[in-house]
Amino acid sequence: MKYITWLWHNTVGIRLNMLVRIMAGIGRVLLGLLMVWLCKQFIDVTIRTGSDEDIVLMVAYIVSVVIGGIICRQIYYYLGVKAEARQSTSIRLRIFSHLFRRQMFEQKEMHSGDISSRLEKDISTVSSATTSIIPDLCVTTFQLLGAFLLMQVMDERLAWVLLLLTPVFVMIGKMVAWKIRKMTQEIRRQESVIQMLVQESMEHNAVLRSLESGDWVTGRLDNMQHDLRGKVNHRAQFTVLFRLLIGMSFSLGYIVAFIWGGLQLKAGVITFGVMTSFLQLVSQIQQPILQMVNMMPQMFQASASIDRLEEMEHMEAEEERHDDSCKMEGQLGLDIQDVSFRYALGDREILSHFTHLFAPGSKTALMGHTGAGKTTLFRLLLALIKPDQGTMTLFNADRRQVVSESTRTNFVFVPQGNTLMSGSIRYNLLLAKPDATDEEMRQVLHTAMADFVLNLPEGMDAECGERGSGLSEGQAQRIAIARGLLRPGNIMLLDEISASLDEETEHELYSRLFAAYPQKTMIFITHRTTVCELCNEVIKLDK
Repeated sequence: MKYITWLWHNTVGIRLNMLVRIMAGIGRVLLGLLMVWLCKQFIDVTIRTGSDEDIVLMVAYIVSVVIGGIICRQIYYYLGVKAEARQSTSIRLRIFSHLFRRQMFEQKEMHSGDISSRLEKDISTVSSATTSIIPDLCVTTFQLLGAFLLMQVMDERLAWVLLLLTPVFVMIGKMVAWKIRKMTQEIRRQESVIQMLVQESMEHNAVLRSLESGDWVTGRLDNMQHDLRGKVNHRAQFTVLFRLLIGMSFSLGYIVAFIWGGLQLKAGVITFGVMTSFLQLVSQIQQPILQMVNMMPQMFQASASIDRLEEMEHMEAEEERHDDSCKMEGQLGLDIQDVSFRYALGDREILSHFTHLFAPGSKTALMGHTGAGKTTLFRLLLALIKPDQGTMTLFNADRRQVVSESTRTNFVFVPQGNTLMSGSIRYNLLLAKPDATDEEMRQVLHTAMADFVLNLPEGMDAECGERGSGLSEGQAQRIAIARGLLRPGNIMLLDEISASLDEETEHELYSRLFAAYPQKTMIFITHRTTVCELCNEVIKLDK
């Protein structure tokens, strides 16, 4: 029932498409059954007693039916491709959107490589199965019943024998499909592990080279892929064996039907036309039974992928945000009272009863050893995590607002290091403000000491690779600073923004920053004294 409900909710937007496909499929089946009757009439009546004109007319009918069947089949295929493309993109968009609302830094954090695998392979499996199962099942059922009724007219006993075999094959198919589902789950898990290794190895390629561990990691990948090949081959062997047994059973059934028809023909019970139609109908009955049996593994593979996708959709989400309702104007301050926080897998409190008042327009430097809670404090202010106790409040001259997901709009956050994404420099800047003008982008590039961008041959449209590939660390970091400055918030959270800059560039950067935003509240995470000398106060956090 769970999977039926999931299918119903996830076929919104393609139900009309599926209905038209079912009609096209039924049309193809009706034309196929009509073809059986026309062949019988052509052999038993037209050839024996018809005139030349009757023969030409009958041939025209047969050709028309064949062409009609081809057209229906292509319509069915075309609509199937459209439905699958629409559904896969729709599911991917919905889950991708949900990933930006999920709670972060929880105890069970999903690996990005595993997420990529699910967004690609599991969605592909589900979309392929769900867009075809319902129409195929309807058309196959109609074909089975239609062929059975026509067969019953010709030979009632054989028709019932063939039909009663259907539940037997379906039960066998269900048992086999359950086994295939377990195999598929193992294969999907192994594919996710491989995706994780490949993604992390590419992300940390320089580190692995410096450690001279490239060959070792490559060997590890080879072992993983060897295990994956073994699991895929095992499933393939199991599937081939099953299909071989089914194929042999169906071939035996066809031979029995052929012999039966031959004996009936010899006894004068049926005509040659009936014999021809008889063999065609046996195929028309066997084909949908085989399709139903083959649907079982497909459905169970899809159910395994649905479980994996639902696991992502059911991740705990952030509270619903209310756009602009918590946007505060003017100079903002922060009142933090008795805040404590411990990570789910941590062995100690990162922040313990932290209290501080950040005055509106103040400039504060946060210092402390690694693990003292500096970055954690920024995460708390951005509501990426929530304190175990204590309160954090934004305030201006008119009102106070408790920090939440909705107050995130009041912050400008520039993280540590190179955080650029592959694409143009313009694209990276627009991530902070999609409607930013060229003038606004030029202004923040100047403030961030990234004027060099304007001197590039393609300017802001110059392409950079993943994590700013093609740029120096200092250049990439300055573009990342410029991107953050496009945000409209009045509290700036700046995490080691000058770590990759030389002393002269660092001094000029802070001079421009303080001159451009004198009214904004700034909080710096730093280990350098340059910025501390420019700030109103320095806070030292201890473990």
